[in-house]
Amino acid sequence: MTPLVSVLCLAYNHEAYIRQTLEGFVMQKTDFPFEVIVHDDASTDGTAAVIREFESRYPEIIKPIYQKENQYSKPDTPIMKTFLYPKARGKYFAICDGDDQFTDPDKLQRQADFLEAHPDYSICVHRALLHREGRVQEEDFLYPAEESDRDFEREELMVRGAGLFATNSFLMRREVGETLPEAFFVSGVGDYPWLLYASVLGKCRYLSAPMCVHNEGVQGSWTADIWQDEKARLEHETVMTDMLNRVDAHYEGRFHAEIEKAKDFRRQNLAEYRFALLQERGRLREAARDEMLRPLYRAYRKQQRRAALKKVFPFLAKLKQLGGKTHGA
Repeated sequence: MTPLVSVLCLAYNHEAYIRQTLEGFVMQKTDFPFEVIVHDDASTDGTAAVIREFESRYPEIIKPIYQKENQYSKPDTPIMKTFLYPKARGKYFAICDGDDQFTDPDKLQRQADFLEAHPDYSICVHRALLHREGRVQEEDFLYPAEESDRDFEREELMVRGAGLFATNSFLMRREVGETLPEAFFVSGVGDYPWLLYASVLGKCRYLSAPMCVHNEGVQGSWTADIWQDEKARLEHETVMTDMLNRVDAHYEGRFHAEIEKAKDFRRQNLAEYRFALLQERGRLREAARDEMLRPLYRAYRKQQRRAALKKVFPFLAKLKQLGGKTHGA
């Protein structure tokens, strides 16, 4: 039978995670067939061996691709489009990298049921548990913050889409991936372009149930490489701004207002990132001389002065509270 869902999994040197990732796939309980296209990008550890084990145990589900040469190192080769989409047969694509995990056996069923019943929706996402490598489980947290099911509007996805949801929470219609215009293409980046394009094609439904774990900061991962390297982060923002400009031109300004807001949002996030780095390095005075960082520096200094006043003159805070009560009476 033709699978209704194709799970697309990119794996590279994920020996420490790939077993639990594959277990999360094969434990799914569905009333429809599904398949897992797992792409091993010439791993140099034991990742491929674990995939072969699951391939032999679940041949009707696990459909691997074993590369002899690393494809990620070729920036002009879109791995999903070149290798996974042609092999996938599903009406819907689910995404999960080899260092992440599905944790709810009903995840695929719930999302597919929604999209089958609502043809005007192009993507269904859900809440995730975020675990940062090197930190204790007590520091894990759920995201997004929304505790109720709801629709996310196009502007929300365009402006806040990058990092808003865990990529392994996505279940999207096949055309979101397959017909993604060239204007959206950014080497190594899938989640934000998919959300942008999905918001153009249809609606987005968010389910508040946490049904996956996203591991952040895994050694060698794209996110870890970008976010730990200031130069790489700055280059990434330049590339993403270029992508947004290309999308704006592709649609001849139809979404210009939303895209401008998205660029402003990214500029603010970048400023906060740079400010945090300067603070960590004890070089905050440099922020006062940077036009982009100056407002953050002023807000920080103002907060410091208030904290100092409260510490030296604690009675001022009490006096203010008493004055407020008197005024209210």
